Amino acid sequence: MMRNSSTILLSFLLCVFNASESLLVGIANLKQETKPNSTKIIFLVELVKIIISMILFSVELGCFSGGISHETTTLSFSQYRKSNSIINFAPLIRSLKSVFTDSTTLLFGIPAMAYFINNNLIFLILNLMNPPTFTVLSNLKILTTGLFSYIFLNRILSTTQWISLILLFIGTTVAQIQFSSEGAYEFTSSFGLLLIFLFASISAGASVYTEYVMKDKFGNESIHLQNIKLYLFGVLLNGLVYFTLSYQSDDGFFLTLYPIHYAIVISVCSLGLITSAIIKYSGSITKVYANSLAMFFSGFVCYFALEFSPTINFFLGALICCLSIHMYSTGGLDQNNFIKSKELESDYLGLTNNDLEENVRFEKKNIL
Repeated sequence: MMRNSSTILLSFLLCVFNASESLLVGIANLKQETKPNSTKIIFLVELVKIIISMILFSVELGCFSGGISHETTTLSFSQYRKSNSIINFAPLIRSLKSVFTDSTTLLFGIPAMAYFINNNLIFLILNLMNPPTFTVLSNLKILTTGLFSYIFLNRILSTTQWISLILLFIGTTVAQIQFSSEGAYEFTSSFGLLLIFLFASISAGASVYTEYVMKDKFGNESIHLQNIKLYLFGVLLNGLVYFTLSYQSDDGFFLTLYPIHYAIVISVCSLGLITSAIIKYSGSITKVYANSLAMFFSGFVCYFALEFSPTINFFLGALICCLSIHMYSTGGLDQNNFIKSKELESDYLGLTNNDLEENVRFEKKNIL
């Protein structure tokens, strides 16, 4: 688990990058010449993420100057260079070989495919609705994640959490009404809402499966190595699409990129790496609160940058979503009461202490 200070920092950064991704894409869409090529942008994002992960993994393995330890951090730079002058990439090469030879690497291909689809969906959806509305509606992935966790991972939801999921659905629906009030946008709104449901479902499936692989199945494995496995498939999938669909018509990979495109790449890369760390070490609560704050952050920035005028429906829907998110985060089953209920149940069923401990250990793991 992370320290509180690290969790707060990651929560803040996740909020900023979660909102900035849609904001930057929305700004880029304002002009035809800066309208982003999603296949190129996402391919570049995956390349940058895997390079960063390899650098971080190399540092973790001590490939640079014999590694960084408590003793070396007290030395001056000149002393450090003299005492640690060897760069050894042998541990990294051995680990990367295992990535290609270990069959378990294929498990990371499933969430990589899901993220590949979702990352491209974001660009399509933001052509149909403004960034603040997308940020509000994308909270549906909390609903689908809760349902998928309950169905596929046998996670236990409290009554409060079930109510919060219903409120979340109501909140996103209320926020979306602002589109259907204008007949000219009614079809676009319906199609956009359909894409949002698809986005939320894929996001939920990817999150649940990624948590299972990174946290439950390979919990002791380095997060940087896991990211390398995940982003390897991302590079292959997005590279295949780019070189198949866009390469021939592209005047030059970097020649057609504007500063706004590099800002999008930085934002999406940061969002991916931070989300990975939270899934690995912290859990879903940090993500939930960051998503809540991102709604208002996105609306506030868009008010000044994109001349976005939020309606009463938008504010009401956002507030309902915030209430729902708070209920979902704080309404989990209390473990002490859970254990007491299990003790009463064991007395009634005549279970032994060993049976009780095994039962509690198994079901506590599945409490959200």
